[in-house]
Amino acid sequence: MRIAVFTRLPAVLREITPIIRDCGHDVVGVVTTEGPSGRYGEVPLSSLVDVRPAGVDILVADSSKRFAPLLAALEPDLAVCGGFPVRIPADAIAVPPLGVLNGHPARLPRYRGPNPIGWALRNGDLEIGFTFHFMDAEFDTGPVVAQDTAPLAPAESPEEVLAVLFRFWTTLLPEALARIEAGYPGVEQSREDESYAGFFEPEFVELDWTRPAEEVQRQVRAWWLAAARDGLHGPLTVLDGKRIRVLRARLDDREGGAPVACGDGRLLWIVETLPA
Repeated sequence: MRIAVFTRLPAVLREITPIIRDCGHDVVGVVTTEGPSGRYGEVPLSSLVDVRPAGVDILVADSSKRFAPLLAALEPDLAVCGGFPVRIPADAIAVPPLGVLNGHPARLPRYRGPNPIGWALRNGDLEIGFTFHFMDAEFDTGPVVAQDTAPLAPAESPEEVLAVLFRFWTTLLPEALARIEAGYPGVEQSREDESYAGFFEPEFVELDWTRPAEEVQRQVRAWWLAAARDGLHGPLTVLDGKRIRVLRARLDDREGGAPVACGDGRLLWIVETLPA
């Protein structure tokens, strides 16, 4: 199959291109756009060019209205979407004869929307899911082609969560592509456990030390890979008179750090920060 890619994240392009090629398919190009400022942190658009595989053109759309004509120029049989911050309109979804396959980091129909990883970490989920589904006119509601879950609780850094997510691409994408090539239409999503993972509320940017220690730690973890509105990323606090962004915190002192008392009287150790 001739496969086009929708992505804004260089790591997604770098990881999935060899998977698609190893399955015997051609990556014919990438359609991308600048997207909302700060949605994925400070990732310049030029970084996609830096990781561009040989023979893969990158087409940059000025707006979502340009997705359909740019995608049509690539003449794909199928498009694969992952790490993309802009809603793909119906006219673009209709371009590939086999549709647009989206990789969503949740076990749909749970956590539809732009911020599924953030909410899984905020809620303290023990597992994280991943779903490949066909796109339709609504958010993350199309037929499911393949999905699975993996443990999330042991992850102690955003890099470990990303490693879990990319393992899903390695294991599930070949399965999904084989099913699509064989004519599989996907299965309708269940109506049970439906939920929406929207952007965090603005006040969630500030660490709330009046909450229990485990809840504050979940707030830190929730921002590891959260999709943010208007580039507003947390969690922020003041430590020793300095405004900081907390990257990692622990419920014990195994890595040292600065202890802070929480609302339940327990200590949370701040072990990694950046200036706010």
